[in-house]
Amino acid sequence: MRKIFGFILIVIGIFTVFLAVKGMVSAPESTKVFENAVTVEDGKLDPANEGKMVIVTGTLKSDQQLQDPLTGVELPGIAARRVVWTYEALGPRDKNDYVTWDWVEDVIPIGEAPYYGINADTQITTVLVAPTTIGDFQVDNNYFTEVSLSDTFTDYNENDLKKGWYLHSKDKEAKCSISQDEELSRRTKHYTPETLGEPSKPWDAGRQKISYRIFSLEDPMVYTLVGIQKGDTLIQDANIGLATIYEGALTLDDFMEETEGSVRAGSIFGIVIGLLITLLGVKKLLFWRCQE
Repeated sequence: MRKIFGFILIVIGIFTVFLAVKGMVSAPESTKVFENAVTVEDGKLDPANEGKMVIVTGTLKSDQQLQDPLTGVELPGIAARRVVWTYEALGPRDKNDYVTWDWVEDVIPIGEAPYYGINADTQITTVLVAPTTIGDFQVDNNYFTEVSLSDTFTDYNENDLKKGWYLHSKDKEAKCSISQDEELSRRTKHYTPETLGEPSKPWDAGRQKISYRIFSLEDPMVYTLVGIQKGDTLIQDANIGLATIYEGALTLDDFMEETEGSVRAGSIFGIVIGLLITLLGVKKLLFWRCQE
C-alpha cells in the first residue's frame, strides 16, 4: 500500500511541476489578451470604445454609505468582506475522548463562486460593495472579489445594529464582532465518547458570529482596472483568467508586466509544491524498500 501511495504522490508531483513550468513558459502569451486594450487615461467615456477591452486608471469612489443589509452595520469605504465564523469541533477526540471546540472562520471551497455572491442578505461569507465609479464609469461589483481587504473593522456603532444583533468588543479571534447571541462561546473541551449513535455535541455547536475586513483607511484608492466597456459600465471579462484590478496607476506596459509577473510567481509556487510532493513520494518508496 505504501508503494502504491508513493507512486501516486510522484505522479501528482511531476504533473504539478509540468503544469507550473508550462504556465511559466506561456506567461508572455497569457498577457497578449491585453495587447489591443484601449487605455483610458482620463476616465472619460468614449462611445467609440463600446464593446472593447479598456484599461482605466483612477480613484474608486462612491457617494453612498456602505451598509451590510443583514446586520445594519455601516462600514467605511466602497467595499468590505463579511466574514462568518462558526463554533465547531477542531479535530478528532483525544485519548481521553475529549474534542476541542472553538470559533473557525468559514473557508470558501475551491471552485465555489467567490464569497457565495455579493451583498448577500443571508448569514454567509460575502463581499459587500457600494455603487462605485472610476472616472465616468460605473464599476462591476465582481472586481471586488479580487481585492485585498485585510484591515479588521472595529469602529462599530451599536445604534446601527438591527434588532437581535449584539456587539462583542473583546473578541479574541476577530478583535470585534457581532452575533445574535448576547455572549460568545469560548474555546472548550467537550466529552465525546465513542458510541454507535450520533457523536455528542455541546449545546452551542454551530453558533455563528460575524466580523468585517475593509480597505486600509490610508489607501488612496487609486486603482487600474481592465474590462469591457458596456454603456457607462466597466464589466469584468469572465473569460480572462488573470487579475483584472491592480492597486496604483499603471500604463498598459506596466499592467502587462504586473500580470506576467503574477503568472510567473504562481508558476514558481506550483513548481515548489510539485517538487515537495514528488520528494515525499520518493521518500515513501525508499522507506518501503528499506522494509523489504
